[in-house]
Amino acid sequence: MRDGSHPGWTDYGLLSLLAIIWGGSFMLTRVAVAEMPPMTLTAIRQGIATVILAVVALRTRQTLNASRSDHVMIFISAFFGMGLPFGLITWGLGEITAGYTAILMGLMPLMTIVLAHFFTDDEKMNVAKIVGVLLGIGGLIVLFWSDIVARTDRDIWRQLAIMVAGVSYAVNALITKRLLHLKPRPMYAVIIGWSFIMLALAVVVFEPFFEQNPSATAWLCIVLLGVFPSAYASLIMFRIIARQGASFFGQINLLVPVAGVLWGAIFLGERLELNAFIALAVILSGVAVARMHPKTKLKSVEEKTS
Repeated sequence: MRDGSHPGWTDYGLLSLLAIIWGGSFMLTRVAVAEMPPMTLTAIRQGIATVILAVVALRTRQTLNASRSDHVMIFISAFFGMGLPFGLITWGLGEITAGYTAILMGLMPLMTIVLAHFFTDDEKMNVAKIVGVLLGIGGLIVLFWSDIVARTDRDIWRQLAIMVAGVSYAVNALITKRLLHLKPRPMYAVIIGWSFIMLALAVVVFEPFFEQNPSATAWLCIVLLGVFPSAYASLIMFRIIARQGASFFGQINLLVPVAGVLWGAIFLGERLELNAFIALAVILSGVAVARMHPKTKLKSVEEKTS
């Protein structure tokens, strides 16, 4: 259960660690996808994570105890929360930098706000949310301004793929609200398992004749993706929510894009243009403003694990 204490150094440390791990996933994917097709890469990543989380769930002796309707929602969550967005992001990173991708993904919480207004009864728009969304749109215009002026469609499909992935994550955020009564660790293991099956089928259909021999560096990146962003990060997420609740955890949306940009700059030598940094600042400002006066607070996921 949530411990009820005010956030301390441990809580902010865990939040920062999680942002570093998730932000680093863009860099690791960018390196690995240069040597392995996106669906194959993502399927292997999810297969590794499935094994890890299944072992964790068995060791904690937690059972899912899900109804038939719960299993349907779990399957849908696996598609919108992992299968579809992971495949799109990995494909997009074949040409787009890790930092650029991180900035685009920063729009996800604002997309969630828009969808929640139309598809929920308790998360309607207010002034802060409207301003936040408008700032997000402004950041998007700044990010694409050079392409708009030049009237070029450079990498447009991969950019759209990243944004569709963000919409997919936003859809999954609404779906997940209907699964909060389930034990999170076995639920997440099943979701990742389903995503692995989906991606493995996609490999059979779209990438059945992969013959390239990836380097040791590419394989290391794939293993790290499975162990840390997919598996270990979920355990950190559960601990944060258990300690301080979903509202505190929501601050992760301000940290992951920054971490993603820093990973790309430090380890891949990516140099973003000035408009990209301005866009990042504007988008993150929009997320911060939209969170200023939340109308409701989601129930902690971990409250159901005690």
